Amino acid sequence: MAIDYSRLTQDASAAEILEATSKLKSKKEKIELLQRFGSRADFMYILRGAYAKNIEWLVPDGPMPEGVVPSAAVSVDTAEDRLIRAYRNFQYLVKGGPAVKQSKREEIYLNMYRSLYNSEAKLLHSIINKKLPYKGITKAIVAEAFPNVWPKETKESKASS
Repeated sequence: MAIDYSRLTQDASAAEILEATSKLKSKKEKIELLQRFGSRADFMYILRGAYAKNIEWLVPDGPMPEGVVPSAAVSVDTAEDRLIRAYRNFQYLVKGGPAVKQSKREEIYLNMYRSLYNSEAKLLHSIINKKLPYKGITKAIVAEAFPNVWPKETKESKASS
């Protein structure tokens, strides 16, 4: 019996989408649910940020500094901001983006983290670490769901990484 995730609206948080996807049993179901949100720029930026080799994050990927905590909001919708909007600041956090001082870049990142609900803040931190924290959502599944997310890797390009 298939699980019904029709309750996920088009403005569901990326964390909610990925959590729902991780609970699905079959690869086909996972791919179908991911594809349902493929038109959302924020969602695609998150997937690329987590898995694309050509995206280099320029902020520290270790633990957050002491005292830096996500928003104390009771839900995604009551947080100060959401990744569905905040992802636009990713451009300041990656190599090739606008030139900003490293201190400003880190300030942007920490402020994003602080403004997001816990699940979205954890997702933001995980993509900086280049790994999604959801079971069964691998780079291979994302690549199959969205073949044009990044260039196909050849044996030669895998060997050089």
